[in-house]
Amino acid sequence: MSDWREDYENNGPGVDPNDYDNADDFFDSLRNSERRMKEEEERNRNTGGCYIATCVYGSYDCPQVWTLRRYRDSVLAARAAGRLFIRFYYFAAPIAVRYFGENKWFRNFFRKRLDRKVRNLNQQGIEDTPYQERY
Repeated sequence: MSDWREDYENNGPGVDPNDYDNADDFFDSLRNSERRMKEEEERNRNTGGCYIATCVYGSYDCPQVWTLRRYRDSVLAARAAGRLFIRFYYFAAPIAVRYFGENKWFRNFFRKRLDRKVRNLNQQGIEDTPYQERY
């Protein structure tokens, strides 16, 4: 069995092994978190993703969301850190939209940031034309 600290470092932030009485409890917590993330990711994958952008722009099929989907599939998905971000996003974003998506402050907060991101991506050559999912 590998050293639990090594496993902790490989399994990412947010879980502190010092919060657990023994290594078995720690690994059970990691497995349960992983299982919950996979379940939430699978539920969310069936609905397409881009939750915050869809909330902000009002449609899954608009130029801004097409740009962000292209970026997700061509840039983020190509790197381990990007894939980790995508998994976290598919877990957290639907929850955030469910609780805050109707609030104007939520949409305004993300609108400013997404507009800037989309503008930068378009300047880098990522298109805003209609897009078919890769996966």
